[in-house]
Amino acid sequence: MGIFDSIARGLGSLRPLSDAELEDEREALRQRYVCGESNLYDELHRYDVEMTRRANEAYAREHPNPPEPRHREHGWYLPNDD
Repeated sequence: MGIFDSIARGLGSLRPLSDAELEDEREALRQRYVCGESNLYDELHRYDVEMTRRANEAYAREHPNPPEPRHREHGWYLPNDD
């Protein structure tokens, strides 16, 4: 971890954490939330947003050229049973 990562972590950023550390900290928060600490909902949401962002970036790296959407003969939402 570099100096900028430690500064970002000190300011509350989740980006410097590895995926495993992020999952472990989120699970610990979730368990505290389930035990009755209701003020952790927003913090759990913040972890979920970061995990979703990372998953979307990984998907974009694995699939750099997504296929074009297929159009039906009669339009997007119209049935093909004429």
